[in-house]
Amino acid sequence: MNSKKTTFPGKNSPEVKFIVELGRSFHKCGFSSYALEERLMEVASNFDISLQVYSSPTGIFLSFEDQDAFTTTILRVEPGILDLEKIALTNEISNRVLDKKTTAKEGLDLLKRVMSKGNRFPFWIIILSYAAISVMVSVIIGGGLKELFVSCFLGSIVGIIFVISNRFNLTRLLEFLCAASIGALSNILYRLIGPYDQSIAIISGLIVLFPGLTLISGIDEIANRNPLSGTTRLSSALFILMFIVFGVALGSNFFFPQTNSYIFNIKNLSLPIYLQYIATFLAPLTFIAILNARFKDAPVMLLSSLLAQIGLYFGNRIVSDQIGIFFAALTLGLFSNSWARFSKGSQYIPLISGLILLVPGVVGYQSLSSFLSKDISEGIIIAFNMSLRAIALVTGLLCSNFMVSAYKNKDQK
Repeated sequence: MNSKKTTFPGKNSPEVKFIVELGRSFHKCGFSSYALEERLMEVASNFDISLQVYSSPTGIFLSFEDQDAFTTTILRVEPGILDLEKIALTNEISNRVLDKKTTAKEGLDLLKRVMSKGNRFPFWIIILSYAAISVMVSVIIGGGLKELFVSCFLGSIVGIIFVISNRFNLTRLLEFLCAASIGALSNILYRLIGPYDQSIAIISGLIVLFPGLTLISGIDEIANRNPLSGTTRLSSALFILMFIVFGVALGSNFFFPQTNSYIFNIKNLSLPIYLQYIATFLAPLTFIAILNARFKDAPVMLLSSLLAQIGLYFGNRIVSDQIGIFFAALTLGLFSNSWARFSKGSQYIPLISGLILLVPGVVGYQSLSSFLSKDISEGIIIAFNMSLRAIALVTGLLCSNFMVSAYKNKDQK
């Protein structure tokens, strides 16, 4: 993409440095390529700077034009962890600079200060959050009392491994280490407390690691005519799923294989149906610490998730379950864009919160698990359903973007 203006103040000017740092910050926060490009173009146009931007999942190319010459900056950026606080703050800083309430130099200093922050929650809160979301998912997908407690324990283990991997720079092995540990521990607990639905416990324990958002982001990139970024993100999602499936298979079959003898054969109890509705409503709150969200954004996170589930409920009754998710995505996208438009916040805050329970990452795991167990036909059917759900979801988001833009045009301000 390229902007329309033709002035270049120099590569060492505060405006150019702000644009470069803003691009780096947006990329680390998890912005999609086309959203990052559009936002940088808007800022450059505000400074009367001619800019061409190309963004990929691992880098950004910024080319500033000065008459017939170009000054190009290449940024190699590692994909960051979703951080809703940083997304909100970087969006606020860019808005203040656009509205000329903050100078480019002040905005540059603020960006560097924001991006130097870590997760403000202590490690034990993060671990408890992993356990809590695992419990919520176990209830939502129909687990009983045994599955609930096992999911809580497995989710805690995933949280502990996450904290340790971040501290010792083992994030590239995070999915495999977690999956192998969960596979082994689920078998140990099966022998210890007696039969329970291991698939529910494993899915609930690993729910945070499933790359559903990456999968949706990849399809969204392709739909927005950015095939390179899209296919890269899709490939990343596929390999993460394969790491998870292989890890679970290794842990389940190599370590402590299942037997028919149990140490304590504890009776399982079913949970009342109303708990599923409560868990669905409260699930976004468990992501506050995991995604480092601000407490003041909790109400909009809850509301966006609720609206998405309402859209899903009615959509499934109008059409099939696979296509009904279109209405959930449309409802969520319209709300997210409307909220961002009138509050000047980032649409990613409500959007990510609502998408968490909609993305088909679990379905992808089930598909690859079927292939691994040599049930090819079942794996193909599940993979097709996953693809259909993902396309329906992305189409709903695209339609919402067409109907309501997240940002006002300059002549509307």
